[in-house]
Amino acid sequence: MDEKDYQELIIPYGECLRNVENRLRILAEDYRDRYGEEPIHHIQTRIKTKKSIEEKLIRRGREQTAEDARDYLRDIAGIRVICYDVEGIRKLARALKRQKDLELVKEKDYIENPKPNGYKSYHLVTGVPIYRVDGMEYYPVEIQFRTMAMDLWASLEHRSCYKRTEEDKQAWSARFLKYSRILEQMEQAVADYGRSPQIECQAGENRSRSAGTDMFPPGSGPSFFSGPGDLGGRGAD
Repeated sequence: MDEKDYQELIIPYGECLRNVENRLRILAEDYRDRYGEEPIHHIQTRIKTKKSIEEKLIRRGREQTAEDARDYLRDIAGIRVICYDVEGIRKLARALKRQKDLELVKEKDYIENPKPNGYKSYHLVTGVPIYRVDGMEYYPVEIQFRTMAMDLWASLEHRSCYKRTEEDKQAWSARFLKYSRILEQMEQAVADYGRSPQIECQAGENRSRSAGTDMFPPGSGPSFFSGPGDLGGRGAD
C-alpha cells in the first residue's frame, strides 16, 4: 500500500469519526439538559497510521493492501470518550445503540467484566453509514468509553509495559490489578460525595477528619516504590 492508497483509504473513516463525534456531542447536550450534569470530560479521535495498519495486517496474515485493510480491520477509525462516571457511560452507550442508522458490529463490556490485569473500558464497534452519489456503505468505528480513572490506569499501564518482556509484565500484573481497584474505590467515593445532599457531605467530611480515611488503612495503600521490577501488562487489545 503506497501513500496515495493510504490517503484514499482513510477519507471515509475520517468522515465517520466526525459523524460519531457529532452524535456524541448532541447526546451530551441532551444529557446536560435532562440531568443537569456534564457526562463527557473530553473526546479523543484517531486514524491508524499507514505503518500501524500494515503491521496489523501482517500479524493477521493478510496482504498489506487497502482492500484487506477495509475488509479485515475494524479499528482504523477510533474514538475515545472519557466520562465523569459509569452512569454517564451506560446512558450514552445505550442512547448511541438506539440510533437506527448505526449498525452494531461488536460490543465488549470490560467494566462489568474487567480483564485479569484490571483493565476496564466499554467498547463498541459500530458501522457508520457514509453516503455517496452512487449509494451508501458502512464503515466501522471503534468507540471506547472510559471514566477518567480508567483512562489514567490504562495510560500508565500502557506506558509502563511498552517494550517490556512478558516476564516483566507478569511480575507487575497483581500490582496493576490492585491499583485498578484503588482507583475504582476513589472514583466511586467521589461520585457518591458529589450526589449527596450538602448536609451529608459535611457530615462525611467531619467523620473523615475525626477517624481518618477508611479507603487506605495503614499499610494497605499503593506502594509505588515498594520494590524493583518493571511495570507491565497491556490493557486494551
